[in-house]
Amino acid sequence: MGGVMLIPGLLLAMVIWYLAGQPVTEPMESLICNGIPLLSVTLGLLFGWKTGEAYDVKLES
Repeated sequence: MGGVMLIPGLLLAMVIWYLAGQPVTEPMESLICNGIPLLSVTLGLLFGWKTGEAYDVKLES
């Protein structure tokens, strides 16, 4: 699930970067272009971990 969230995170970062006026200063550009996709992938991994119980293997003892 986390890898699937990379494309929406990149698109969201591109839109926010464009709406922010295409900053070229280092802190803002790094936060937008790197932080948003990383946050998106992290949230996707957490969401997949929390909702992935349907695929859990339960052994009978």
